[in-house]
Amino acid sequence: MEQELQKLGLEEKEIQIYLAALAQGAPTPTLIAKATGLKRATVYFYLDRLIDKGLMEWEVHKARKHIALVPPRRGLKNFVTKKKEEVMRNEDIVKQLLVEIEKLPQAKGAESRVYHYEGEEGIRFAIEKALATRKDMYWFGSIETMVSAVGEDKWYRLFTRHRLKQGTATYGLTDRRVLKYPRFSEMQKSKRYFRFFEEDFDLPTVLALFGDSLCLFSKQKNEMRVVLVENALMAQTLKFLFKALWNSLSKE
Repeated sequence: MEQELQKLGLEEKEIQIYLAALAQGAPTPTLIAKATGLKRATVYFYLDRLIDKGLMEWEVHKARKHIALVPPRRGLKNFVTKKKEEVMRNEDIVKQLLVEIEKLPQAKGAESRVYHYEGEEGIRFAIEKALATRKDMYWFGSIETMVSAVGEDKWYRLFTRHRLKQGTATYGLTDRRVLKYPRFSEMQKSKRYFRFFEEDFDLPTVLALFGDSLCLFSKQKNEMRVVLVENALMAQTLKFLFKALWNSLSKE
């Protein structure tokens, strides 16, 4: 049963909680936590996700909310219906993306410029390119990657201080570990915006978009590698996908 639920798109903890609720006549978050070994806060988090998927629901008895299992026949149908609706929404996004791509000017003979660097030289090169555009930046990944590469103070001196002086904004799709670094997370005159992943982003990479360029930072064997591509179409496409993902994530 677990494999089938996984194939439907449920995550491991969602499956644990759903099966624990199935095994109980009157499931409660406390009983589910004991049955699964998960923390109550984790159980509440994934219960809300199961409710969004139509598999669980809240019931009110005597002015108090209680968790209830939606009958599996109805609940699974709800879940599949929501999946179909999501596919349709994604198809609409793709159609809109194609329309936007077709609007882009197609310069004949235009070629991409690709740069590849290693170490701090690559980081400085990418920073100079980004600042020179004087455009807002969109980035995807974890601040831990950049901080571990050059250090918190140096990253602030090399990039953050100059960007804030320019007045450009950054939009980050990241995890909540960024909140450990006030200099990179505190709002500065509406020049920083975040949407958060539900789990930590543990891949040692950061993708940044600025102007007509995209830049991939990757840390391999304690060495930072930087690949920067100057290509308007690629940058525009990735920016569109970035904004679609941005709208799907929470800012809380």
